[in-house]
Amino acid sequence: MDEHLAQRAPDAPPVELITVRADNPGPMTLTGTNSHVLRDGDQVWVVDPGPKDPEHLAELLLSCGDDARPEGVLVTHRHLDHAAGAATLARQLGARSGREVPLWAADQAAVPGSRPLPATLLGDNGTVGHVIHLPGHTSDSVGVLVDGGRLLTGDTLLGGSSTVIVPDDGGSLAEYLQSLAILRALTEDGRIASLHPGHGPAVDSPLEVLATIEQAIAHRQERIEQVRRARMAGVFTLERLLRVVYGPELPEELQGAARWNLRATLDHLAQER
Repeated sequence: MDEHLAQRAPDAPPVELITVRADNPGPMTLTGTNSHVLRDGDQVWVVDPGPKDPEHLAELLLSCGDDARPEGVLVTHRHLDHAAGAATLARQLGARSGREVPLWAADQAAVPGSRPLPATLLGDNGTVGHVIHLPGHTSDSVGVLVDGGRLLTGDTLLGGSSTVIVPDDGGSLAEYLQSLAILRALTEDGRIASLHPGHGPAVDSPLEVLATIEQAIAHRQERIEQVRRARMAGVFTLERLLRVVYGPELPEELQGAARWNLRATLDHLAQER
């Protein structure tokens, strides 16, 4: 990120960050999808509107405010628990404000009506946030680094859980590790002060942020070594790997995600060879 892009007006108040949780809890969504409203004066942006749930979208509209000037709706990746309500919310914001509200996504084919992502969210007071490409969970995953060092992570990092690498959506363990390395460097450089994930609670201090990223890296490296050792011991099928690596007591509702992670790890080991 260029230094000049990070400038805001010297007397500008901080960008307000409002998180609204959708009522879609589950094994993959934890307590539900976190949608984020960014307010800078009367300008607003929405990141990850979440599922196409009328009550949730109505709460997001309320959080934006009746006097809002909506500047855009952005999704961090293609999964429906983040993106399904995006087009509807953009239309609702546009109808209420009388202005065109762009919908942004990295993968326009997966999010109908969307446009290519901007590099920077700009408001009247200067920079509101930077879009950072963070492939790994999916090929189109991004984060938004909001004024004040607040990172909206999408599903790249979750609160209280590890994320899933989804090979069918272009997910890549090698790219995920690279994305985590980028986030670690930005945190060590003082640019990331807190994490605001797509699911689960926020991480509110730089030290905890760094610990969260280090833990995510260590977890993936441990899984790589577990699969490597299992393959060397003659465990080759996905179902046998599932039992050896995750144990026989893994709940059924988590087995699909575990298979995705194992496939991603096997692909990673194949690339290494």
